[in-house]
Amino acid sequence: MKGWETSVKEKKFYGSAYRFAKVGLHGLSELTSLPEAGEWQESIDVTVGAAYWVRYASVEAFKYVKFRVAYIEGNDVGIEYIVDYIEERPNINANEVDEKISVAALEVPHLNSQNTYVDHYVTFADGSRVLNMAIEWNTVKKHAQWVAFAFDDITAWDKNVGRTNAWGVDLELPESMRTDNSYHTSDGFDRGHLCASEDRQYSKEANEQTFLYSNMSPQLNTFNGGFWMKLEARIQSWGYSVGSGTYTNVYVTKGGTLNELAANLVGADNISTTAEGYTIKGLACPKYYYMAVLAERDGTYQSIAFLVPHDGTLPKNPTAEDLQQYMVTVDRLEEKIQVDFFCNLPDDVENEVESYYDVNSWVW
Repeated sequence: MKGWETSVKEKKFYGSAYRFAKVGLHGLSELTSLPEAGEWQESIDVTVGAAYWVRYASVEAFKYVKFRVAYIEGNDVGIEYIVDYIEERPNINANEVDEKISVAALEVPHLNSQNTYVDHYVTFADGSRVLNMAIEWNTVKKHAQWVAFAFDDITAWDKNVGRTNAWGVDLELPESMRTDNSYHTSDGFDRGHLCASEDRQYSKEANEQTFLYSNMSPQLNTFNGGFWMKLEARIQSWGYSVGSGTYTNVYVTKGGTLNELAANLVGADNISTTAEGYTIKGLACPKYYYMAVLAERDGTYQSIAFLVPHDGTLPKNPTAEDLQQYMVTVDRLEEKIQVDFFCNLPDDVENEVESYYDVNSWVW
């Protein structure tokens, strides 16, 4: 059974994705009904001859197994087990998978049918591919609704690729929707990455994709190179810690508030926006920027989100306390921008982890 080899420690069965219940000295055929809800334990003593129920929780289902400890010889524990049944975990708001299987990735929010979804992969020398980032494009606003990506055992490699500066149009978008450098010139704003160059350092191709214009947002220079960059660096530290085992995976979705734009903005370097919040080249200029973060550790999840005003006067070198001023729950962020994050989690997990954040569960 998946993970079984790592779930015996100090004479106890354990595992963050497991729950156990000891039934007593019985044969497996005598275990005919599941334990009550209050009888499940996170760990339980290993006893020779004892029979147990174990519940293993994966993203897709609960697996119920009954097993018996047949023998203990030194550090070896012999068991006999029967998979009793598998209970699928409901997920009403999951993305419907079509030819683009990437829509089922945990970092991808619930798709808006009025927008256009594109995904970008990296192909390795052996022909294998990994999802690098996904984008939902809002054609009316000429801006990504969001950009999503993950740090995992491949994408969390920090090979110090650096900045490739491979500016280019997104050929995955229909030609009529594409933006290029002409949309960003002489407007006073930075071409601000959503998925940052530093977020994708595991391969040159991965970094090149971060320079697609579909990944750009018009940002104030002092914001882009100051507070926002420092917040990005904090999330990157969580993402790259996957390599050291702090987390199993870290899932990130970033974007700007396309439902609330920076209207009538005036500043140095010919910066200005219209009364509707568009740049002189017709790009939406968000009033706020956000990040939604989901971290996984051995089958358990925690989340946190940030909602930051697009303000060039924010501290350029913020402290941890400065960053924490803009923490919100994922639920609160969803209410603000009308995007359903982490919809591919089982409903029970999603509802729980998005309802709160624990500042002490994150390394600052």
